[in-house]
Amino acid sequence: MKRKKLPEREEIHETQSKKSSFSKSLSPGQNWKSKSMRIIPEEILRSNPEAFEHRVVFTVPWNNSWQLWLQGDKNCLFMIKEDWNEFVDDNLLASDDTLHFTHQGTMYFQVRIFKKDGKEILSAPLEVEPPHQEPTTVSASGGGRQSFAHVENPERYLLNPNNPYFEKTLTKTNTALYVSTPVVKKYELEFGPRNSSMHFLLPDGNKLEGFNKIYSGLHAFLGWANVCQKYNLKQGDTVVCEFELSGRVVTAVRVHFVTASNSVSASGRQTSRGRESFDHVESPERYLFNPNNPYFEKTLTKTNSVLYVSPPLIKKYGLEFGPHSSSIDFLLPDGSKMEGFTKSYSGLYGFLGWAAVCQKYNLKPGDTVVCEFELSRGVVSAVRVHFVNE
Repeated sequence: MKRKKLPEREEIHETQSKKSSFSKSLSPGQNWKSKSMRIIPEEILRSNPEAFEHRVVFTVPWNNSWQLWLQGDKNCLFMIKEDWNEFVDDNLLASDDTLHFTHQGTMYFQVRIFKKDGKEILSAPLEVEPPHQEPTTVSASGGGRQSFAHVENPERYLLNPNNPYFEKTLTKTNTALYVSTPVVKKYELEFGPRNSSMHFLLPDGNKLEGFNKIYSGLHAFLGWANVCQKYNLKQGDTVVCEFELSGRVVTAVRVHFVTASNSVSASGRQTSRGRESFDHVESPERYLFNPNNPYFEKTLTKTNSVLYVSPPLIKKYGLEFGPHSSSIDFLLPDGSKMEGFTKSYSGLYGFLGWAAVCQKYNLKPGDTVVCEFELSRGVVSAVRVHFVNE
């Protein structure tokens, strides 16, 4: 049947719509973490040549968002594996789901998720908490509060022994910090309105803003993902969450590390997995090109897409950084350099392009480098990389 000709304006709108949207679904043999799922379609790049230079931002109907950094591969542009996998995990994507992406301008996409029956997902999928997360046995101390058999004396972590608390062992998905119904009932907790502000109070004395949410009657705090990223918390790590109250209303969650790998040393330098420390490299200053330059030591972890700079290090040297996505250089041991970009995410600074450095020198988890900062008028302009274990 001959296609009915649309009026000129409608034809233009239809063409623009096709150029600004695309869908993804799985073909046989694929899964959501297949490399082909991470590609930005060529027609989107052609129609918006300057919109996706370094990153994209996905937003969903329930107002969560994800920032995904990009890497070039021949003539293609891919979302970084770790960022895309986080999006997949957070949304519990199933094999028969369909994703529809609509370009919202510059780097932003609205993402809609549809199930096999065509029903659109309009609220965040709930992570499944292990049944042992909220045991109901009662402690003899602390006014009858809950006791957790797999954490010895959790009360000792509390700033105020009279505050309500619960223990959280991280699962695979940690977009929001959920408060189980037994905990709410136990302490008769109340919460602010949906989307009202609260705070996460952190072990280093800083705080991050969070927001009250309620999903299917279950109370939660959005912003938890930023806490997990800031401290590199992983699945299996354990924290004690202490509630700060105004009356019975929760105003803040004070986070205490239980897992030893996430502790902060007495000297104030973080020694958690993948964080900066200056103790286990003998005389790191001897590697420096200029002994007056700021520096830190980095032991590679499993994920090394971005070279992050910890807040204690920034404070130690009074470091300043260029605007978000501004250019910096990685200065390499062979005298060459590679381009990188300044990244700022929830107050945490880092440098994109680090993955290419690791690939060029085949750096693996456990390898150690000393990163020396080159400054221009006090602003970090380059990172000089020195190998420690070759």
